[in-house]
Amino acid sequence: MAMNPKELPVYSQKQRILDALENHQVVVVESPTGSGKTTQLPVILHEAGYADSGVIGITQPRRIATVSVCRFIAKQMGSKVGGTVGYKMRFEDITGSETRLKIVTDGTLLQEMKGDRWLTKYSVLMIDEAHERTLNIDFILGLVKDILPHRPELKIIISSATLNPKAFSDYFDGCPIVTIDTPVYPVDILYDPPPVEGNEEVLIGKISGVVEKLVRGGDSGEESGDILIFCTGERMIKDTVEKLSGCLVRRDLQVMPLYGRLGSEEQEKVFDPAEEGKIKVVVSTNVAETSVTIDGITAVIDTGLAKMNFYNPRTYTSSLVETLISQASANQRKGRAGRTQAGICYRLYPEVDFKKRSEYTQEEIYRTDLAEVVLRMAEIGIRDFEAFPFISPPNPKGIHGAVEALQLLDALDENNELTDIGKRMVPYPLMPRHARMIVEAVLRYPDVIKEVIIAAAFLSNNAPYLLPQGEEMEARNAHHTFRSQNHGDFATYLNLYWDYVDAKDRVKFAEHYYMDKKILDEILAIVDQLEEITSRSGVPIAEGGSSDDFIKACARGLMPFICVKDGRFDYRSVGVDRIMIHPGSVLFRENPEFIVAGEIVHTSRTYARSVSPLRKEWLAQIHPDLPKRLFAGAKTVKGAKGDSAAKSGKDTTSQIWIAGESFALSRTPGKGNKKRAVLEWSRLHKALAKAAGSGDDVLPDFGGMRGTLLLGRDEVLPDSKVNTILKAAKLLNPDTDVREAAPRGNFHIHKSDHRDRLV
Repeated sequence: MAMNPKELPVYSQKQRILDALENHQVVVVESPTGSGKTTQLPVILHEAGYADSGVIGITQPRRIATVSVCRFIAKQMGSKVGGTVGYKMRFEDITGSETRLKIVTDGTLLQEMKGDRWLTKYSVLMIDEAHERTLNIDFILGLVKDILPHRPELKIIISSATLNPKAFSDYFDGCPIVTIDTPVYPVDILYDPPPVEGNEEVLIGKISGVVEKLVRGGDSGEESGDILIFCTGERMIKDTVEKLSGCLVRRDLQVMPLYGRLGSEEQEKVFDPAEEGKIKVVVSTNVAETSVTIDGITAVIDTGLAKMNFYNPRTYTSSLVETLISQASANQRKGRAGRTQAGICYRLYPEVDFKKRSEYTQEEIYRTDLAEVVLRMAEIGIRDFEAFPFISPPNPKGIHGAVEALQLLDALDENNELTDIGKRMVPYPLMPRHARMIVEAVLRYPDVIKEVIIAAAFLSNNAPYLLPQGEEMEARNAHHTFRSQNHGDFATYLNLYWDYVDAKDRVKFAEHYYMDKKILDEILAIVDQLEEITSRSGVPIAEGGSSDDFIKACARGLMPFICVKDGRFDYRSVGVDRIMIHPGSVLFRENPEFIVAGEIVHTSRTYARSVSPLRKEWLAQIHPDLPKRLFAGAKTVKGAKGDSAAKSGKDTTSQIWIAGESFALSRTPGKGNKKRAVLEWSRLHKALAKAAGSGDDVLPDFGGMRGTLLLGRDEVLPDSKVNTILKAAKLLNPDTDVREAAPRGNFHIHKSDHRDRLV
């Protein structure tokens, strides 16, 4: 039987919250997940009359939670979605004139603030999941801090899990913190790492084994309730679901995935009770950590991993890196098992590993591209970007990199003021480089505005291509139907778009060509939105111009990703070299002399994704300085070796990259003060396994760089060439080569009985 929402723990502090809000403009409400703060605080505020003077806004960092929270509150209040309770996110505005409780994604709120800086429609703004500290949340907090003196009647609630709430209170001048205590049921923690670390296939096998154990009674002998499994991303989730479908207890399970790209109907299924006689198993990304609450969970299986994006402002490159979660995230995951009764949490990593992890997750503002935020600050008249009151000030290098990127796009002048081009860019809810593509078409190539808008829509969204397991060859052949060999991936996007628009049955089209219909529909919606914005500025949407003009307009916005061939298969951009065309590109193995890419990313190595060819004579047309910058090879940064201060010639490299994993560099006194790589064994092993599993065994060449392989406290191959360490590490068995040969540490290869095998 479902719990009465009015019995949730938040109601024990209802009066304290209302009293604090009566006497203060900002209140921090902190509690563990499951207290009801997300769904019941809006109801409490509505009942207290705050909706009489304006809309009660609730921000959410994820679309999944935006919809599920709205539906829960609407059902509780007896309202249809879009009536008293509604939600708004990109391409979905389910609100109306009657809406008094409005759940919005934080990105949507930022878009609203472009036209309503002082939030005049709102009486209360509740910033939920503030502890996640996304870039959008941090930017909203800074803007709100500026709004408060102008709107003394506006009330702000900062809703946070029990993760350093004092930081929010200090930021808002010591505002009160109201703590909601929730019943704490004991959760047993079992550290149960797989036999081999860093191998995803082995890890998934371990997950399957733990599920079988839980279904059969686990270590306690009692059958488990529902199970929640945390994986790194969509691909691992699908592999885990497939593995569980073949496990010995599969008939006892009802397995459900949960990730951002999943359709809303599929997402909603995770909230339904399991079928009679079945155990519900939800395989999720970290969205289930705090954003959504799934009833009935009594067991959590935590891989200890998550994927995080890291952006390098010097090279304009990003890396989606599998990282170890923080202690705070691990404890959030554990807490999902003890909401309604005692539970159990299997951590698939050693306890000593947990104790070494960082206390909190690094805030997004330190590892993301700040160009969009800086452009927004310039739009509202801020000139001193570093002085903006972020709760955690970003690294000045991040701000400087964003300013340089915007100046390269001609969006900012030397005084940090918007140029005419910058003013044309800001209405578009896109990354600045994609907005610049459209503005270039408007100003110089008006006959291809439609085509450039389509390309921007594809580049700003996830790729629609599906590769179901066991059908990869058929899927790739279907995808090739739309390929444009002469004009690359950008023109391929046009072919796919027009064919999908013309399809009589889009469901069958998506199935036949192995496409994600949800993403294709989103791309159509983005195109409509961008056309509307362009038309509002008085520009007609023309199409049918030359392919050359189409590519040149795109290339102006993507100037940092223009590359020249630099070897048999490698390319060099204005910021990084040793780039390869991604295997998923139409131009893979074609290798034209010049290319423009939608992005440059680090995975197993440095790749250019979404690629189209350029001609040499176009370079100066795209930007007068481009040929000089592109051919200044001495100013580039080695793709394998991360960032360096190319302009000054000073080596400021702090890390190297191996198969998507970053490893720190340190200076060794007494050895010429040269930098040496510190390669921690478990992470290096994982990187090498990832490279082998992806079929990309070509590792970076680190030349004469030296380093040390660390196994716990043991130094393996100390002060050896990194290239030698990588070759030896593929063959190294730590249990025999280190723990037996040198139990007291300081293992040296020349003393090992295994020297002949390793060298």
